[in-house]
Amino acid sequence: MRPSRLFLILGIALPVAHVSAAAPAHAAGGGNEDWPCIQRLVPQISPAQVWSGPIPEPAMWERDGEVARLGATIAARRMSIEDAQIMVAHFAQRLGETREARLTALFGRALQVINRDRASLIAGIKRFSRKQAGLAARVQQTRAALQADDLSEEKRKDLMEALTWDQRIFEDREKTQIYLCEQPVLLEQRAFALGRAIGALFQPETER
Repeated sequence: MRPSRLFLILGIALPVAHVSAAAPAHAAGGGNEDWPCIQRLVPQISPAQVWSGPIPEPAMWERDGEVARLGATIAARRMSIEDAQIMVAHFAQRLGETREARLTALFGRALQVINRDRASLIAGIKRFSRKQAGLAARVQQTRAALQADDLSEEKRKDLMEALTWDQRIFEDREKTQIYLCEQPVLLEQRAFALGRAIGALFQPETER
């Protein structure tokens, strides 16, 4: 079941703004049935999208433990960009002839970690979307069952309670989905900010 049909299936009286915002969200997946977000699905951030320096190669940080550790640290969402910039600046201060190469490696490592984090988030969002589709199907089945003429009062009451509960869960999850959909974009912004900060340090302060 396509996520874009969820609201039609549920028949929930949601605010018009909420429904209109949800409709284009499902077109942003580029044909990916499980992508429910209004934000365009970008499975992976390429260096060229957020970085104007040399293309980093994994071998550059795989043989440099300090760069690998620092790159993972500054990529972590729990660290503010401001603190990450300070750490990068301190690291750059003591670099000599290998300055450009090691800073390139640092960016490459940070982007690698960010891409892994984004991939995990995107997979989680898709799982979330599939659960929503499953819940919508269950609501559809319950609504269809309520149309039967031979239902006892007790059975009708049970079905109505189940329908009310499932609709409430669906609406609550939709609010959560808005937050979830923002996370990959925030990581893309983080990659861009780190790329700009690291690239600005290619030349020592005395030469700038």
